[in-house]
Amino acid sequence: MATVVRRTRGLLEIFLRSFPPLKKITRSLNNQNKRDEFVEKQLSQVASGSLVLDAGCGSQRYRGNCKHLQYRGQDFGAYSYDEKVGFADYAGGSNGYEYGELDYISDIWKIPEASEYFDAILCTEVFEHIPYPIETVKEFTRLLKKGGVLILTAPSNCLRHFDPYFFYAGFSDRWHMKILTENGFSVDVLEPVGDYYGWLALELGRMAMSHSLVSKLILAPAFFYLSSKKKTARSINTLCMEYHVVARKVN
Repeated sequence: MATVVRRTRGLLEIFLRSFPPLKKITRSLNNQNKRDEFVEKQLSQVASGSLVLDAGCGSQRYRGNCKHLQYRGQDFGAYSYDEKVGFADYAGGSNGYEYGELDYISDIWKIPEASEYFDAILCTEVFEHIPYPIETVKEFTRLLKKGGVLILTAPSNCLRHFDPYFFYAGFSDRWHMKILTENGFSVDVLEPVGDYYGWLALELGRMAMSHSLVSKLILAPAFFYLSSKKKTARSINTLCMEYHVVARKVN
């Protein structure tokens, strides 16, 4: 009987993963897809030959999108695995985190390079992992040439990950606007990703996939209901998942 239940559960999970409407929903809730589209688009608009710093580059996910640029990677290089949650392979898993080839091994708020050296800085999903985000913005101001572009993504709210280097659950649009403009940037793009309903649907889906078949059946109606809710200004402003930012150094 137990074998039959396991087989039935396995077949159901395979079906759900291959069910086209569900695949479309889960893709729409995956922030990484939207983040990739945003970053790749912004990098493609940076002039060929420009010197770009990937700050907090980690595994250097976007290095392949910088073939028309002079790419430099920076990270502190000390993270290995998540000490408190530890379930996500992307966060190191049991094999340890793998960095790309680093040009600068340093704290992100103290990078050993000359002032006004870079034409562009890319920084994706890093600010929640550094204890001094404001000092980091100041360092980006120092490193960028006048008119240089900062391409930034950061969570508005998130679960703990990459512990022990997890210091903030997220940053609001007000934070980005205030801190960037106070430190010599004009903000060209400040766009939210997701909303309150999408966040609830994502967490329900995460719970269902990591628990029993019974939990999947119980949570499925709420998941599909929340996934079908249309975004409103209020639902976005109440809680979104992250912000995508493009800012330029003005002085």
